[in-house]
Amino acid sequence: MLIYFVRDEGISLEQRRGVETIDANILFVLVRSSVEPVAQTFSNLKQMNIWVHNAYDREIDIQNESIFVFQLRGHPWSLIYKPHISSIRIYLTEEDARSISESLGTSAIYYAASDTCGTIEYQLYSNGISVEKLSYEEEVVIEFQSQLRQVEAKDIQSAYAFTMNFIREQDAYIPCLIEVEGLSAGQRTTLRIEDLMLNEVERMDYLAQQ
Repeated sequence: MLIYFVRDEGISLEQRRGVETIDANILFVLVRSSVEPVAQTFSNLKQMNIWVHNAYDREIDIQNESIFVFQLRGHPWSLIYKPHISSIRIYLTEEDARSISESLGTSAIYYAASDTCGTIEYQLYSNGISVEKLSYEEEVVIEFQSQLRQVEAKDIQSAYAFTMNFIREQDAYIPCLIEVEGLSAGQRTTLRIEDLMLNEVERMDYLAQQ
């Protein structure tokens, strides 16, 4: 496994907010809660039968369906991330964000972006209710709905800047993880992300489905 945590210099990770970069293919579900309840809820939702607590920098056995749930130190949101692996029975979806938001009575964000396709989208849920959503494809369409503010899609000059500001306003951070070498089911490996220090991780759990 070789995954890099990519970030610009100058601002400590604890203080970083917004979107690290739009020049990558990224998919996260963010939940405004600590790792324990998020991992528990996601595990129940997806019927994950393996749960390694506090797994960062520890050796684990990789399964086909692998999920990382982690919280960066100094950040109020936990992130759900699915690394690339051959089996694809489990996806991260908007419905996952909605369900977790409802179950935990908190906010959740579904965030997906692709520099390959020129797309970006997010959806914010509060207690299971969608309160803001943006969907954008370069030179094709921009759609925006919100219960929080009076803004129309035609008034958004840059979907990327708009999204960056939105994530920052939520006191959230979308990191950039680049997978150079994916996971392989059956291997035993140390769960570590290059350039992400142990003292920068509040907690990371590993969930899997055999």
